[in-house]
Amino acid sequence: MFRVVIAGVLLAASFPPINLWFLAPISIALFYSQLMRAIFKLRLQICALYGLFFFAPLLYWSSTFVGALPWLILTVGETLFFLGLAIFSWDSKITHYFRFAALWVLLEFAREKLPFGGFGWGRVGFSQLPSPLSFYLPIFGVTGLTFLTVIFAAVFTKKELRTKSFIFLVATTMIGFGTEYLIDHKVAQKSENSKLNITLIQGGVAQANLNFNNIPMEVFKRHLATTNKYLASKSYAINPADLIIWPENASDLDPITTPEIAKDISALGREFTGDILIGAVLNGEDGPQNAAILYKDNGNIEQYIKRDLAPFGEYIPLRTIAERISPLAKEITDFIPGSNSALFSTENGVFTPLICFELLDDTFATQTNLKSNFLVSITNNATFGKSSEAAQQFLIARVRAYESRKEAAIVSTTGYTGFIDSKGRVMVQAAQFDQSATSREISLNNYQTPISKNRNFPELLITAIFLFTFYRRKRG
Repeated sequence: MFRVVIAGVLLAASFPPINLWFLAPISIALFYSQLMRAIFKLRLQICALYGLFFFAPLLYWSSTFVGALPWLILTVGETLFFLGLAIFSWDSKITHYFRFAALWVLLEFAREKLPFGGFGWGRVGFSQLPSPLSFYLPIFGVTGLTFLTVIFAAVFTKKELRTKSFIFLVATTMIGFGTEYLIDHKVAQKSENSKLNITLIQGGVAQANLNFNNIPMEVFKRHLATTNKYLASKSYAINPADLIIWPENASDLDPITTPEIAKDISALGREFTGDILIGAVLNGEDGPQNAAILYKDNGNIEQYIKRDLAPFGEYIPLRTIAERISPLAKEITDFIPGSNSALFSTENGVFTPLICFELLDDTFATQTNLKSNFLVSITNNATFGKSSEAAQQFLIARVRAYESRKEAAIVSTTGYTGFIDSKGRVMVQAAQFDQSATSREISLNNYQTPISKNRNFPELLITAIFLFTFYRRKRG
């Protein structure tokens, strides 16, 4: 069982803070080798141990400020999905490799959607941005990249197939490289030959913990002061921004119904000639709402209300049980989700912001990316302190940029804040926890990647693969 423990830890190490992508296929190969020819009871033990030692270090950030119990419950809950891999017996057969990879992906998909809207953290594809197989992200998305990684890892466990599988891996990579070349050409064709100057405001908080906003207007004032400092700078005078973006919860009180905040934003609008996107908490009729508000230079105001809320963060499922487990649950007021998407326009840019947790969900990410010519993600990492949560989320944002082949602006209250190019590379990044204004001119394009136009295709294809191998198993 020691090898299983090591395998689980290696998979966690493929994500930040260690972030060594090649440890994921090594981990999966080691895991599969332990499952082969094991009886059902042993497979259950192997899967449980592997999941626990993967999710425990990966999600340790969830214990920040709330204690170990919620972290352990989340770890166990996510591990339960891994038990699905124990249902089947595994061997060194081609159909077994395909079934294993397909089932792995389907269980990841289930984690992304269930329960309470799902929790897709730790999907293998999110760790594989530097992998030679990442060429397939714009084609098959995170789902497809996970499948390719898992199946190659499983096949490598059979010595007799290693040479052939390596040759096939090289060939697969070359095909991906060629496809990337064609996509580059299409991106260039769809480029609007236009630029957009954006400034990201990372205003910080008084204290990075659960009570980051316990001083009314403190977070707002920090972002206002950082913005005013930028507007008084030489860089703004020389090359003014077309769009300024504040992070999620930057206005900790409703900026529309709070007179002082509304006055300050109005004054800011008189100094700045472009548009301002502000993450804010609104006082909705039925409860608070997490919103992105675009203040246009012509005086118009547009809103997007976050639709995919974080369970146990923005609302409490099973509240009675949750409050018994952690008294902190009583302090959380349930947010009300929005029901509609929104398409914002600024100068020649068109975008829909993703707010924090929405970045995880393939459906929300695709809907957002499809009509946008650049990507925007706003988040608040203050509630996780100096943990690795922010780095893991920033990596997911990089994957989304490559998946959609559009440049991205990511802004957080405390970091990570920065700009990402259309291949997921970090172009500019602000220092974490610093108050900063980070500016860059980005390129816009309307190209729609194959995965953006065919969001459900990878899941349908992989389901078909799984059913086919299951049918072959029955026939055999």
